[in-house]
Amino acid sequence: MNEEAPQGVVWFLEGFSKQDEFLRTRHPVTPEQISRLREVITPDEDDPWMQYCYDVPLSVWPAVEEILRCGPPDPGLDYQTGSYAAD
Repeated sequence: MNEEAPQGVVWFLEGFSKQDEFLRTRHPVTPEQISRLREVITPDEDDPWMQYCYDVPLSVWPAVEEILRCGPPDPGLDYQTGSYAAD
């Protein structure tokens, strides 16, 4: 990816429970890490900086953990990447 990361965007990896809406975890993701995550989780063609939400299947977790150093997944949670506009 040759273009620069968009300014004012905050990325994260979020774990959430479908059974308990209050059970959530969030791990920050840097623009450099997003660049590497694109090799593991393919974003939509019109979303090179992964600003939409993308499911993170447990089958790719070893690669995700290597990039983010986020530890093992909680088996009771589903995971997605996400982003929001910084203040």
